[in-house]
Amino acid sequence: MRKLLAAAAATIFAVTSAAGASAASAAPGTHQSGYGTEYVQIMSTATTGGSASAIARGVFTAAGRADLGSSRTGTLVFPGGTITVSHQPGRGTSQIDPRTCLNVINQTGSYRITDGTGQYAGIRGYGTYQLSLEFVSARSNGQCTSGKPPLVQQELLRLSGPVLR
Repeated sequence: MRKLLAAAAATIFAVTSAAGASAASAAPGTHQSGYGTEYVQIMSTATTGGSASAIARGVFTAAGRADLGSSRTGTLVFPGGTITVSHQPGRGTSQIDPRTCLNVINQTGSYRITDGTGQYAGIRGYGTYQLSLEFVSARSNGQCTSGKPPLVQQELLRLSGPVLR
């Protein structure tokens, strides 16, 4: 169980580049200066590491990708520049069905926007995130295993909080 949770925690901020590839070429949207609440939604169905698609809305609107990796720091990449985000995991729940190998993980936490480039140079912000992750583990010797990529996965990460740009 601990191995599955460790693998799931790594997967929380590691998703594939296929999901983000088409989003990165999307129109840049609107870029405004100011202070207000920003919402970012990150989505992936990939079972291996890489980028995920990302949409930001609020003080600015942009579509791109999230390169969040398995560390606590990642990058949102939009046509107008990048935003560096660090996160701190909070509380979470996890359930696994040993019969079906279905894993359901929900986690909350906090994040901080620490840097930006291009149109996002000087951006600062913070907030909370909500993660919903469901995946079906592969089997090895009849048991659910974290030693192989999941068979299927759905991940949704939502961030919200004040930004100043």
